[in-house]
Amino acid sequence: MPSLRITIPRANENEVAVISKGNLGFQKDVNRRFQKIDNILFGVIAAVLVSLVAVIVAVVGLFIDQMRYNNAAYKEYTEEARILNARSESNDEFLRQNMQNQEIIIKQQLEITELLNKR
Repeated sequence: MPSLRITIPRANENEVAVISKGNLGFQKDVNRRFQKIDNILFGVIAAVLVSLVAVIVAVVGLFIDQMRYNNAAYKEYTEEARILNARSESNDEFLRQNMQNQEIIIKQQLEITELLNKR
């Protein structure tokens, strides 16, 4: 197993400490801190993904609601247009009947005038 050589400077001499790689105490602390950072990053990424899904669901909901509103407005518009067309057709029919009645009245008046003139 390879070892790690650490030199600790002193006033007039160098003290050399030989510590095997697996026994470094700060490695566990570093690993624990990296694990905490990994957990925090995972939490942040999960929160961003959840918020992204929420935004997508909200946009889809707005789109569906808008489509439903447009559909209802279109149905209302077509119903009103149908009613207006029916009224226009009935008014045209009444106008034709009035014109026919006026022609009949004019003919009858002419006949009455002729009858009165013959007397």
